[in-house]
Amino acid sequence: MVRTSRIVTALGTAAIGLLSTQVHAQSVTLESFDGTISLRGELLDFDGEQYRIRSAIGEMIIDAFQVKCVGDACPAPELLQAEFTISGSSTLATSLMPALLEGFSFALDADVTMAPGDDGSTKLSLTDLEGKQLADVVLAKGGSSSGLRDLLNGDASLALTTRPARQAEIAALTSAGLGNISAPGQENIVALDGLLVVTSPGNPVRAITETDIARVFSGVVTNWSELGGPDAQINLYGRASDTGTGSVFSQLVMRPAQLSLTSNIRQLESDADVSDAVASDPFGIGFTSFSNERNAKSLAIRGVCGIQTPATSFTIKTEEYPLTRRLYMYRPAKPLPPLADRFVEYLGTEDAQNIIADTGFVDQAVSDVSINEQGLRFVSAVLPSDAEVTLPQLQSMMQELVTADRSSITFRFEQGSARLDSRAEGDVRRLADLMSRGEFDGKELLLIGFTDSVGRGDLNANLSIARAEQVRQALITAAPPGSLQGQLINAIGYGEMSPLGCNETLNGRRINRRVELWTRDIIQSSQ
Repeated sequence: MVRTSRIVTALGTAAIGLLSTQVHAQSVTLESFDGTISLRGELLDFDGEQYRIRSAIGEMIIDAFQVKCVGDACPAPELLQAEFTISGSSTLATSLMPALLEGFSFALDADVTMAPGDDGSTKLSLTDLEGKQLADVVLAKGGSSSGLRDLLNGDASLALTTRPARQAEIAALTSAGLGNISAPGQENIVALDGLLVVTSPGNPVRAITETDIARVFSGVVTNWSELGGPDAQINLYGRASDTGTGSVFSQLVMRPAQLSLTSNIRQLESDADVSDAVASDPFGIGFTSFSNERNAKSLAIRGVCGIQTPATSFTIKTEEYPLTRRLYMYRPAKPLPPLADRFVEYLGTEDAQNIIADTGFVDQAVSDVSINEQGLRFVSAVLPSDAEVTLPQLQSMMQELVTADRSSITFRFEQGSARLDSRAEGDVRRLADLMSRGEFDGKELLLIGFTDSVGRGDLNANLSIARAEQVRQALITAAPPGSLQGQLINAIGYGEMSPLGCNETLNGRRINRRVELWTRDIIQSSQ
């Protein structure tokens, strides 16, 4: 395996670790593990992650995990070691985190070994190329609620959840002096997933309404014939209500319908178990995750207004699929072991996003679809609704978009607020970085705002333009000064047009309040 050294960072890069130790300037030698680089100079500072040395060519900052330090002034080896626990969702701790930690170790030019713990956890050991210990990481698999309790009790450095932290959990962590974990920086979206309603592949039912899902899993509907299927009893499969999947299912499906889960559901240990059980039961139905669909067949979600949305990587990435869920990593507002800090940063890299996609979850990397693949949205635009939209307005929108491509980046706002939510803030930074690196050279960017149908149509049209302009200004602010020179970014608003969810429901209105990103070639836009 060929590894590439990445050891020198720009002077002035903010130190992540909080173990900063001033040292007396003494000579040390920093050598890359592959022997290709050797730097000698006076060691000025070591913060637990980086060496700062004064060499013959000036001061330099060196990644401490990419080199070995030789000399009497080198810090004690144990200062480079870290031990931390990641606790929470069994699904994430089993299916996603090991792969991400393996990728992280490669980014450090390190090796990783895994072993099962006596308590059901997984223990990972990261070592450098000389076999010296860099970190011990424990993956505890107690569920989303357990992860946040471990964070509160100090038994974990990071918590994994398949649902957002509840208000009681946020309040408890805040009272304990661990900060507001729902704030940007403490709440990190690792990946996306979809909550699927699945049947066996041979079941003739293709779509189901959210209302019918709730009626089925509450025991009100018990025969497939009531859903357009065969005259047969419905067999139910799912997860316990205290698991992340069960909790999200109750929150997104059962509570809006004011129904409770029936006791006749066969509760299984994992999302994969649910999919496998349903796939082999011709009269079974269950709820599971997109990442664990396996051999089962997912049903499209049909809204009360007739809009039908299948679960695809793109509809989940844009959060148009009604049962999309975000997967979180929470951190406290206190110093973490240096490698834990660095691991959180690694999650936003392109390498990490590729790993997330490879493991079956939905990543946050930018993807595009052509106008030809957006047919359902234009069908929904002409379905009967209470939106104040005229035919000429629809024609104007379609003419604007006919030469453009839809990006997966879709900006949304906090509930009842004009503030971008935590995912949108991350997408602003991600898009600004791509733009500043020239990824959109030769392209015109269209930021297109939409609203729900609550309120007057003219006011909603103005609001959609204002929200699109707000995102445009956020991008300009996030990008390095001057880096967007010559980049065309236009803010447009179409108000209530082109709903992707049913305005009759709370979740549908949430889906419809958005700013989409579309792109097109500048040459085409001038014709």
